[in-house]
Amino acid sequence: MAREFVVLGMMSGTSLDGLDLSVSKFTQDEALGSWDGVLQSYCSVPIPASWQNKIRMLPSRSAVEWQQAGLDWSAWCSECVQGAVDIESLDLVVFSGQTVFHRPQLGWTGQLGNGAALYAGLDCRVPVVCDLRSLDVALGGQGAPLVPVADALLFPSYDACLNLGGFANVSHAGQGDRQRMAWDIGPCNLVLNHLAMREGRPFDEDGQWAAQGVVQSELWNQWMAISYHHEPAPKSLGTEWLESVFWPILNGWEMNHAVHTTDLLATATAYIASTIRASSGGKSTLVTGGGGHNTTLVNRLQEAASEFVRADALQVVLPEKDLIDGKEAHAFGFLGLLRALGVDNVWNSATGSSTDHLGGAMWGYFGHRGA
Repeated sequence: MAREFVVLGMMSGTSLDGLDLSVSKFTQDEALGSWDGVLQSYCSVPIPASWQNKIRMLPSRSAVEWQQAGLDWSAWCSECVQGAVDIESLDLVVFSGQTVFHRPQLGWTGQLGNGAALYAGLDCRVPVVCDLRSLDVALGGQGAPLVPVADALLFPSYDACLNLGGFANVSHAGQGDRQRMAWDIGPCNLVLNHLAMREGRPFDEDGQWAAQGVVQSELWNQWMAISYHHEPAPKSLGTEWLESVFWPILNGWEMNHAVHTTDLLATATAYIASTIRASSGGKSTLVTGGGGHNTTLVNRLQEAASEFVRADALQVVLPEKDLIDGKEAHAFGFLGLLRALGVDNVWNSATGSSTDHLGGAMWGYFGHRGA
């Protein structure tokens, strides 16, 4: 006997490039307890510059502005969903929210978005799961990465799953059930895109500029020496870390050096690849996220070790384009489905929380059409 569910997963990352919408069919073999997931359709709605600027400014705004932004963001997301997806075909919508604050060491995290407002904006036609991180943080966890449960249940044939988003994060298969080690490795597209913008481009297409540059050894060494990279997992990062740790190193170095952007991109790419290889070297690794389209970065992950590309190479597996781009939204859809079914969707081995648990809030009545 199999049960089928059609779920919309919504995801917008720290790079603020787009709202990802993944419609997926998840099938459970009730006899075996196993899951299969197929990403049926994917699209990404570009986030307007006005919203990008507003979100970047929110950390310094008032509580009133935060509340209003949450309602406005949810309304915009509702419009995007209704313009791109047949609501009547869905059993569930999963709204991950846009992370603005992430301070698990202080016991809190903040995702822009209001599940009740989204549910109402969709005319209460389909239930909505939201706020997937808060319970984990309340239980002493990092609140991230959450995707490892989906990695374990939907992609069990890989030794590791690597996401190259604003930050790079990884999950590794563990020993036994509900064992998945996962953590944020370090910065990725947030840094590469920021550097590309110096040349008037939103990103370094295919890593072409990075391929032309020369690694700056002193800067590379300073980035590699950042203490976070030597701390044990589980651990996670937010944009606050970039502002307080990463960018000051670059700013201090540039005060005494004049160098072309291509060299900075080459240095950052080598640094990113080295930190990733130190986390996943030698493993069969499913690679997804926008960085999967960066040919130079992917090559650095696979090539033989060298002076500035350290540790063992990865055995990179790149899936079809829609899964490269839409896998995180696909995974969040699955996590929300587990929440709706009353099945634990966060494992403490991945986040460091005190116990496995059922994370997320749900608005509306959940039922399903498949059987």
